[in-house]
Amino acid sequence: MTIDAGQLAARLIVGVAGPVLADAERQWLRRWQPAGVILFARNCRDLGQWRRLVADLRAVLPAAAELCADHEGGPVSFLQAVAGRPPAPRTLGDLDDVERTQRVHQETGRRLRELDLDRVLAPCCDVLTEPGNPVIGARAFGVDSALVARHAAAAMAGLTAAGLAGCAKHWPGHGHVRVDTHETGMASVGVAGGGAAAGAVASATTADASREAVQQPFLAALAAGATQVMLAHLPAGPGRLPASIDPGEIAALRGRVGPRVLLVSDDVSMGALRAPLALLGVDAGDGRSSGLADPAILSLDWLLAVAAAGCDRLLLRGIPWRALPLPSGASGPRLPDAPVPLDLMEVGPPSALYAETRQLAAAAVALRPGSEPVLWFDATGADRLGEAASLQTVLRRHWPRIVHLEPMAPRLAPGESYAAVLITSHRPLTVAQAQLLAGLVAPAGTAVAAGHPSLAGDLRRLLSDRWQVDAIYDVAAPDLLALPGGGASEAPPSAPAGAI
Repeated sequence: MTIDAGQLAARLIVGVAGPVLADAERQWLRRWQPAGVILFARNCRDLGQWRRLVADLRAVLPAAAELCADHEGGPVSFLQAVAGRPPAPRTLGDLDDVERTQRVHQETGRRLRELDLDRVLAPCCDVLTEPGNPVIGARAFGVDSALVARHAAAAMAGLTAAGLAGCAKHWPGHGHVRVDTHETGMASVGVAGGGAAAGAVASATTADASREAVQQPFLAALAAGATQVMLAHLPAGPGRLPASIDPGEIAALRGRVGPRVLLVSDDVSMGALRAPLALLGVDAGDGRSSGLADPAILSLDWLLAVAAAGCDRLLLRGIPWRALPLPSGASGPRLPDAPVPLDLMEVGPPSALYAETRQLAAAAVALRPGSEPVLWFDATGADRLGEAASLQTVLRRHWPRIVHLEPMAPRLAPGESYAAVLITSHRPLTVAQAQLLAGLVAPAGTAVAAGHPSLAGDLRRLLSDRWQVDAIYDVAAPDLLALPGGGASEAPPSAPAGAI
């Protein structure tokens, strides 16, 4: 079926550049009438500004258009400035209290509905079976499909009770790979199994069982009220196109979920689509072979090729000025060259429920505030999920003698060693980082890993068995304040007060 420009536009969910709607953006939204707008940290400053932006968007969008955002909790809480920062999904999964998970998500849903959001792109239904996954991390409830399924269902039930639509993501499962689909993809994804020809039947059976297990959380979220499934730019099996542009996978999924559930592609400007679309003879239009594409210069052929695969909605982090131009040919403001990082101190209105949940999760951490020297190994510099360097005030409140070490600037006196270590990172440790850290630690001590779930395991392998290593699953002021002896308040000294 041929898709014309108007039909294409009606399936797009686009982003706008900043906290104020530009005139050209207003004209484009009125001209092309997309299915919705996705809002990011760059669009969110304070409650007054937010209200004005939403009113401007509502005035020009179709009545049925949706406003949505990524606000899963923990490191992916892009509306934290006005909605607060919920605990990370992995924190909830480790506590394994489904009633608490439901209450936390109902609180989040209530806050987002009061901000006039229609849909949150959550819950994350991925099962983190690959510890070194660089992009899912603490966004997943855990490593066991049954646990993830019950918490995905509880999360969706909480959002539904608050009157907020949700989205189960990232089908067919993003937890078992080592790639970040924002930047690159892979030719095929094998799911457990494989092997010699003699074991082909057994391997296929194992692979089918593994796929079924990985899909359990999606089905649980749908049963609990999810009305949308997001398809990742990852193949459902060896030799397949990414699910988001695989007509067979989309048709099969539609057959499973029924006509009332919308299928939405992950952001179609992601680098993971470059190679598979190139095989179809389609170019992004920027002359590059990797990395995120600029939505403003994406070719019309690119968008049409993705749309032809069959997803009901196509997510795009900006406006496609070149592919769908204004009659005047004018373009609006460019997106920031790099994503606006979250401020890990400015975490929005506090929540007693969020704070209590963090305190429960941190209760067993052995590294307590005190006067001992603490090596703070910080690998968050220039990360879109936030830079921990902004947390100096909170950390020095805990440990007055803390020593801040960044991987790119290792300037410590030779021969120093530390028996207390804090590591902050949104990603797994690299080999180089581990080697740098190994030369600075004492034979025994106490450590806490804050952020990516793989960090604690990395530290345990790096350090001797005479070290006590604990974990928390976010890098933000409320999580550090939740450490035993660190103070019970969710709001750090410079955080905005009040609640929505």
